[in-house]
Amino acid sequence: MKIILSICLLLSSFAWGQTMNNMTNKEKFQYIFEKLTKDTLPLIDEFYHPDVEFHDPVGTIKGSKKIKAYYENMYKNVKSIRFDFSEFIDNGDKIVGVWKMTLVTDKLNGGEPIIVDGNSVIHFKDGKAVYHRDYFDMGVFVYENIPGLGFVVKKIKDRFKVEE
Repeated sequence: MKIILSICLLLSSFAWGQTMNNMTNKEKFQYIFEKLTKDTLPLIDEFYHPDVEFHDPVGTIKGSKKIKAYYENMYKNVKSIRFDFSEFIDNGDKIVGVWKMTLVTDKLNGGEPIIVDGNSVIHFKDGKAVYHRDYFDMGVFVYENIPGLGFVVKKIKDRFKVEE
């Protein structure tokens, strides 16, 4: 059974790669965000250059193998994740995508959906992503959804609000 599953993953990885090779950089960008799950991690090898540099509010990662390990760890507790894009700024090899992420995990927010606004900047070289930077509010994503800590973070944010 394990052999059959491995063959299926290998073949589907090959099929994804062939599909991505025929896409524009913008289409690859959107495709990876829409399709990447813990079950489709071979897409990382097709999307990212081996020497890619990745940044997000958690930290910096260099190399596609380390990004794959990062996603494996991050996605193991994800029940569902969806990115809805509202805009792309496309300059060929440099693209910005503005998105709204809806995430469900038992580890945060009592298993209820978490909605986070963000954007990603991706630079391509020879059809693969060599630079990827995500911008989003880590407070909304994680800190506000941890019991106890969430209450404190929301109170601090309330202090900075200006009445209209």
